Amino acid sequence: MNIIHIVKKFGKIMNKRQKVHAIILLLMMVIGAFLETLGVSLIVPLVSSITQPDSLETNPYLKVACEILNLHSDRMFIIAVIIVLIMVFIFKNIFLMIEYYFQYRFVYNNRIRIQKKLLTSYLYKSYEFFLNISSSEILQVVDHNVVYTFQMLMHVLTFCTEIIITIFLIATILIIDPVMTMMTFVILLLVMVLVLKIIKPLLRSAGMRRQRYGIEMNKWLMQMVHGIKEIKITRKEKYFLQNFADNAWGYVKAEQQYSVTGVMPRLMIESIGICAMLSSIGIMVLAGREMSTMIPSLSAFAMAAVKLIPSTNRLIFYINEIFYGEPALDKLVEILNKKEDYKEKEIGTKQLYITLKDKITISNIFYHYPNTEKNILYNAKMEIPVGSFVGIIGASGSGKTTVVDILLGLLKPQKGNVFSDGVDISSNYEEWLSHIGYIPQMIFMLEDNIRNNIAFGVPEDEIEDTKIWKALEDSQLLDFVNQLPEGLDTQIGERGIRISGGQRQRIGIARALYTNPELLIFDEATSALDNETEAAIMESIHSLYGKKTMIIIAHRLQTIEKCDIVYKVENEVISKMERQ
Repeated sequence: MNIIHIVKKFGKIMNKRQKVHAIILLLMMVIGAFLETLGVSLIVPLVSSITQPDSLETNPYLKVACEILNLHSDRMFIIAVIIVLIMVFIFKNIFLMIEYYFQYRFVYNNRIRIQKKLLTSYLYKSYEFFLNISSSEILQVVDHNVVYTFQMLMHVLTFCTEIIITIFLIATILIIDPVMTMMTFVILLLVMVLVLKIIKPLLRSAGMRRQRYGIEMNKWLMQMVHGIKEIKITRKEKYFLQNFADNAWGYVKAEQQYSVTGVMPRLMIESIGICAMLSSIGIMVLAGREMSTMIPSLSAFAMAAVKLIPSTNRLIFYINEIFYGEPALDKLVEILNKKEDYKEKEIGTKQLYITLKDKITISNIFYHYPNTEKNILYNAKMEIPVGSFVGIIGASGSGKTTVVDILLGLLKPQKGNVFSDGVDISSNYEEWLSHIGYIPQMIFMLEDNIRNNIAFGVPEDEIEDTKIWKALEDSQLLDFVNQLPEGLDTQIGERGIRISGGQRQRIGIARALYTNPELLIFDEATSALDNETEAAIMESIHSLYGKKTMIIIAHRLQTIEKCDIVYKVENEVISKMERQ
């Protein structure tokens, strides 16, 4: 059965403790379903005893109940049933409140846990993984897919409850009127089969389209936000709005298909079920049955109409929701069950001590990007003496940044190794990173204050302001911060929009210096700046000469004029340039 298959999928994304909690919750739901049925079932003997006072003598079940409870009159029996009904309904509703509390806590708490697990899975994947995936897809999976999946889990749990209630109700009505019960059961079963065979594929298709268009909507929305300056200048608002709207319409049409398709079974059940039960009562009337003998059947009909049909409608609703949300669950299962933990791959079990006292060696590197055959580097070699200032130049696309990404350990070459004092950096990758400060061309800025941007990723209660001020001094940003009314607490805005490009680069340098690394890598850190600002930033970099081992990637020769060694990346190889 498909529902069982979906339950197994949930088992793949839950740990042992979560599964135990799910089983306990299911048992609570079974008890709740029993109490729901018990409350409804007691209405039948109450109605019979009121409308047919002699039923206590003629009905064998009621007669046995009176003997067990020592009730000698119909009035005593009615009072006893009323008292029991009141107690059952009060106890049932208290129990259901407790059940709903645990149910919602289970779903929402585990939603957070799965989101954290997903982010962990993403964050520890290789850098190459992020070269082939869009941020909008990650946002769709972590935010929307998890929400849909746990809404779906809620529906699966409630579906199980409704199944149990339906079984109990059918069993109760079966005792009272087997013919009507079997007719009702067959009709409802046929509608359920119709839903599974015809409507399920339509709902799954709508769910897949909703996911696809949702990713595209996120993509265009993020591009609008990030590119607003260029959009305004080039007057391309209409283009971006149109692309967003096209995908939004696709998303809405998927939602419309789900809504229209989902309502059809409910209308069918109500129409067919009510018509069938009324027809069976009409047949009994035409057959000449006494109206007084039809009271139990009419009570059963009322119970079925009030409880069984709405319960079946809810079953159909939950089935629709489950099949519509299944593509979101499939995506989570796919991601969480991939054994691609970058951290485990790179660190491994062998932990060697990495020093940086002599030299860094890039040895016989062969590299091409995933899903391509074109080599970026072929048997490339490079040596960086500790304490030196090394420049790397080359044309756009020659592989300069690829060299640095391999040096950083972000890209794993198909062949070759990177050594620090003769030790492969992959043997203890985290320690290797502790030696490095990295300054990219575009500095990623937190929407936060200067302090938290420099002490990037350090909890606020662990930030050392003395180290912040030292980094500001070395990056020649001290005077600027001292002039600000709020100093280190100054907010820089989203992507650092409230400060200049040169100040953003200096904050990037200060961030790299905060941990006092031995190796600084400048990845075209000045290429986006004007000549005057670049000269000022280069002055900050040159002030670190002799204090750090430095590598700078540049496309302007003046940027590397004070370097001790210059390498050129060209035609898949790295060659050392002779100084004039």
